[in-house]
Amino acid sequence: MMSQADTPSNTLDKVPVYRLIDRKDDAARTLGKLLQQNHASHAVLREPRLLFHNHVPHALGSSYLLGASSAKLEEIYAEDAPNLTVIDGRVLRNAITPENWREYLGQKKYTAAYVDYFDSEVEKNGGNWNKVVEDHLYSGTEMLINGFSGGLAHPFIHLAYGYEFDCKEVITEALSLGCTEYDQTHKYLDSPPPDNSTYKTTSLAEVLERLRSDNRFDGYSEHLGFANIFTVLGRFESEVLEHWNALVVEDATAQLTDWLQTAAALAVSAVNAEGGLDFYLAHVLTVGHALRILLPLMPAQHRIPVMKQYGLYTVLVYLAQLRPSFGPDTIKSFKADHLTWDAINKSALESKWSNDVHWPKVVRALKVVEDLRGSEGGFYKLAAAKFIAEFDGWTGFGLGADAIH
Repeated sequence: MMSQADTPSNTLDKVPVYRLIDRKDDAARTLGKLLQQNHASHAVLREPRLLFHNHVPHALGSSYLLGASSAKLEEIYAEDAPNLTVIDGRVLRNAITPENWREYLGQKKYTAAYVDYFDSEVEKNGGNWNKVVEDHLYSGTEMLINGFSGGLAHPFIHLAYGYEFDCKEVITEALSLGCTEYDQTHKYLDSPPPDNSTYKTTSLAEVLERLRSDNRFDGYSEHLGFANIFTVLGRFESEVLEHWNALVVEDATAQLTDWLQTAAALAVSAVNAEGGLDFYLAHVLTVGHALRILLPLMPAQHRIPVMKQYGLYTVLVYLAQLRPSFGPDTIKSFKADHLTWDAINKSALESKWSNDVHWPKVVRALKVVEDLRGSEGGFYKLAAAKFIAEFDGWTGFGLGADAIH
């Protein structure tokens, strides 16, 4: 049965769509050209070992909406392109069909082959990529959408940018990511485990605070980093599920609005064991931003499960990064005068970090949270100003890719 919270009448407004073929400015034309070029030239996974991702649509799309010029977009693309996997004779192609597409889920070597498949499906459907998305995300007893938090939830992020720019190439890349990054945690959404919770809350912040004070996780790992996500469930499945089961999602719209405040504070105020802004905790914010775009577009019955998935993802990332303290106070106390988003965006685009492919996503996500929640005394402007002023490169990698087996 669908609760009132799941009905289309009680959901977020859809965000604007920046349909590039309809926009006349030079930067939009450059963005469209570079997205096409990236799609034709580069796989959506990259080395080492296809563990990392092609962020071109996120970086360029965010920078464009911050006000980047054509020249700036070209500069960002030129700097990132050498890091990407070139689609050449060494890359597996055209191996996926309508009959076998589920057989290779989780296998990264099919990154380009899945894009080929989804490109073909969009073409077969007369360019109707929406139909291809719905046919693949929500079909079967083990729906693809339930594993979209794999690969640091980049499938959600990529899909959101595809919708926001009405770009079929970015959409098919997102679907490929959803297939190759199909996460083991889908099983908890497909068949929910028994409820072993010892408390109940609708607050993501409360769950994170309880995780922080749960001494069962003390000494879990000497090193923070993404590799911990692959091991924490193996060692602490019952404890993780205890906290996840405690997180009740009743109203997807209201709770996303609430959780985004938590995500903003986590991204900007948490200082990890390496002493800086945490790459992985920032993704909790940028994934939340993606869900702000996607949630109003989803069939109503899938919104609460997607929010539950986001909750589990956040729990796992917070544990992987060794549960740093965070909160709004260091943001509220940051000193900055006469802040405007125009000035913040200009500062972001002129920063020495502006070509970092994750940098503009964080700044833009904070503006989106303010658009959704209201100014809250300038909190999100202060968060963006603090992020820009204090950022000195990403931390939180621990032992890096070498620790992922």
